[in-house]
Amino acid sequence: MNILVTGASGLLGRSVLARLQRDARLQATGCAFSRAGDGLLALDLNDRNAVNSALDTLRPRLVIHCAAERWPDRCAQAPERSWQLNVAASEALARQCEAAGAQLAYISTDYVFDGNAPPYAVDNTPNPLNFYGRSKLAGERAVLGSGDHWVLRLPLLFGPAQYPGESGVTGLLETLQNRTPQAVDYWAIRFPTCVEEVADVLAQILSRVLDGATFHGIYHWSGDSGCTRYELAQKIADITGLDSGHLHPDSAPRFEQPRPRNCQLDKSRLTSLGIRGQDTLERQLARALAPLCA
Repeated sequence: MNILVTGASGLLGRSVLARLQRDARLQATGCAFSRAGDGLLALDLNDRNAVNSALDTLRPRLVIHCAAERWPDRCAQAPERSWQLNVAASEALARQCEAAGAQLAYISTDYVFDGNAPPYAVDNTPNPLNFYGRSKLAGERAVLGSGDHWVLRLPLLFGPAQYPGESGVTGLLETLQNRTPQAVDYWAIRFPTCVEEVADVLAQILSRVLDGATFHGIYHWSGDSGCTRYELAQKIADITGLDSGHLHPDSAPRFEQPRPRNCQLDKSRLTSLGIRGQDTLERQLARALAPLCA
């Protein structure tokens, strides 16, 4: 089965591509734009002719669409560019996939919900609080309205990073290393999820597709451990041996963009199919942090 992974130079896309390329039953190709290299196909998703050419050449059965503007504050600072990538380019890609006979799996976010009534099932009504969430919800609707495609919503991601700040989770390593006293969010509850686990979940989905299963609509995946950023910093301190005494919990944080309190995702639609995660949060964090601490 041929697979195309967009955004394959990014945090999630790298792990997804690497995992799928280890499966002999799959022929996975990754594409990127500004950071194309290391065997990745250079592809501008806004170039319709280039996208059509890639689809004609690669003939993917599934396109896993990881490319996105995923930082809420950056989305708000550059709304037109963010909307173009998260919505317009995604809709165009979905239509082109439909014409080429490929499905599109659109990676979305828990931030489509307002965080007031967790856990959220796949059919709960979204109500995003910030521009990022609104753009991803609009992207979901555009993709699902453009063919036989599906959506995978994910929460806060971390994993093998090229530098600590590539993820808000591993970025806490720098917060611990910088001895300046500071307040850390002790209000919003997040469910950190390892990109390697997401990649393995996608591999499990593809295994079922190869066995004849079909996927449609919306799915959720999430880590199981809920924690605030302050609690997450304490976990990272325990793992790395760094002192966290300069940090103090902030139960009333101020955000540049509004954040939901708790968007825990109900992942039972996938677990009911026998799809499972890999490991504990602590072990996943230790693996991700080790190269950054070397």
